[in-house]
Amino acid sequence: MEEKGNLRLIDKILRELTNGSFEQIVFPDNIEHGDLIFFPIDNKERLGIDRLRRAVEHCARDDPVSSQEVSIRWMAFLDRILSEKQNETKEYLTFSDEVKIIGAIVGIPSVGEQEEALSFFHERGFLIHMTSTEILKNIVIIKPQWLIDALSKVICEGNMHINMDQFKQVGLENDAQMTYARGLASRDFLEYIWKGEQVEFFIDLMKRTMLLSEWDRESYLVPSLLRDTYVIPKAGISGHRCVYDFSLCFLPSGVFQRLLCLCVELSSRSGGNTNLKLYKNFASIKLKLGVVHLLENTEAQTISVYVEKAHSEAKILNVIQSMLLKVNHDVMGAGLAWSTYVENTATKELVRLSEAQEQKLSPWFNSDDQQETEKISSQSVDLDTFLENL
Repeated sequence: MEEKGNLRLIDKILRELTNGSFEQIVFPDNIEHGDLIFFPIDNKERLGIDRLRRAVEHCARDDPVSSQEVSIRWMAFLDRILSEKQNETKEYLTFSDEVKIIGAIVGIPSVGEQEEALSFFHERGFLIHMTSTEILKNIVIIKPQWLIDALSKVICEGNMHINMDQFKQVGLENDAQMTYARGLASRDFLEYIWKGEQVEFFIDLMKRTMLLSEWDRESYLVPSLLRDTYVIPKAGISGHRCVYDFSLCFLPSGVFQRLLCLCVELSSRSGGNTNLKLYKNFASIKLKLGVVHLLENTEAQTISVYVEKAHSEAKILNVIQSMLLKVNHDVMGAGLAWSTYVENTATKELVRLSEAQEQKLSPWFNSDDQQETEKISSQSVDLDTFLENL
């Protein structure tokens, strides 16, 4: 009885978190435990594993992708690429120097067809090949653990995983302290922890996944490393308020940090990277349109935006909305769902965005900028183009 009670409790939590937002969830055929949303597994007793295996096999057989035919040349291309895994020191291949040659050997001399095949293999998880920039495009990863290990050397709990004596010996003690105290990683620090290997690739990858943004010519901001928590003053936060409410679904860890990353990147492009206030849950950033304050409330599952400059509320609302759409599309697999509210400046009450739009509630709806901005954010454009069009 206690076991069933625990399963029901887990099921309730998962249903509240997913809230019907993920249509791809496969429900198990629970004869033993009833109608659960998840597959209960007991690793010690190996209970439930066969049921999970059968469900995976069933989904694979029913997936139209699994029945898609590919040429023998493509299979030979994949086999030759993955055969490089046998080399213990080989984590990736370069497209320009290695993959092209393999393609020619197996009868695929066309670069276009090689790229098409790599895209097919990437979508099915055989390898990793990102194409948003030329730097990323040139690396074909055959051992994903290499990627995980490299990123975890930066994004980690410094007090637990970083040996400061090691950095002190090479003259990078201050760089390491700056990284894990303020989230600012120097180029020298990154060169050292990645041992000078594919540094441009990793920096570009972290930029495109919104884990890192340029701070100045010599350093980068990694928002997920910010540790200090902002305490709201008694006087509150100045500015007109807009709230993005994720409580009907949930606000995953990393969304606020990626939003912060985009804001800092946009600020740096307009020369505004001075006097910024950056915290784990708060940021005060000067954009071209004016100063904005961002506040994450993990308990309420909200992100609040405060706009100080008069007559810029509508444009900043559009910019932040577009950034969230970009994060959702590029990183979160379009799985985020939120409701947007804006503050009635007369009553200080929050009004749902659709209602505020119908009422043409000032100062949020004094222009027609929003629709155009959302069009830009919904397109599959690279990050640089996206930021340039905000």
